[in-house]
Amino acid sequence: MDHRLPGPNSNIAENIKQAKEKVIQVYDMLPNFCSNEEIPELLDDLRSVMKDYVLLDTKYKDLKTSKQKVIQLCTEKVKKDIAEGRESSITLDEINELLKNTLRNEMEKHHEGFLEKDPLYITMKNFGEDETNNAEDQAMNNEDDLAVTGETIQTIDPYSKKEFSDPVKNLNCKHTYEREIIMRLITTNSKTRCYWMGCNNRVAIRAEHLVSDDELKRYINRLKTRAAI
Repeated sequence: MDHRLPGPNSNIAENIKQAKEKVIQVYDMLPNFCSNEEIPELLDDLRSVMKDYVLLDTKYKDLKTSKQKVIQLCTEKVKKDIAEGRESSITLDEINELLKNTLRNEMEKHHEGFLEKDPLYITMKNFGEDETNNAEDQAMNNEDDLAVTGETIQTIDPYSKKEFSDPVKNLNCKHTYEREIIMRLITTNSKTRCYWMGCNNRVAIRAEHLVSDDELKRYINRLKTRAAI
């Protein structure tokens, strides 16, 4: 088997990463475009595809590592032979055999079930685990529910100018706030209104108007997961 790798400018790793992100994008759209009956089977299919990409990514990384180790071993052998006054010769068959064995050793290092431990795979939860029902999940996936300006999902609280950590959504206007901040504001001022620029909601905010924005939480967590890969 030929284990030659593409050159240093290869986009294989980036292509695999983008493919995994595409799977997540399809996963995110399931509640909006599929019925409750269709989702379980489609979700299983997506998880299977994600596993294939995780395995491909793992094999590619292991192959790169194995190649580096083989180069190092061959270099050390040549240096040793020269130092001892021997003619150094390594055949292509010997290199391929060494690479095959090294790759096998690298693959054996992975623990059982490592595919399911992939950060992106973990985010592919059953719909409804974080919501009371799928209908609520679909509503929370709506662009308006995600505090969208143009096509950009807002992850920064306009009051504190910091990324949301515990976002809550106003049921009246669908805008999102940082829980600690909005609760402090409405506690100290009973006439507090939505502080999002351009909001037409004139109703003073009450605690009962606020619900946890779990979809935005998942979106932010997914961004962090992707950034860490």
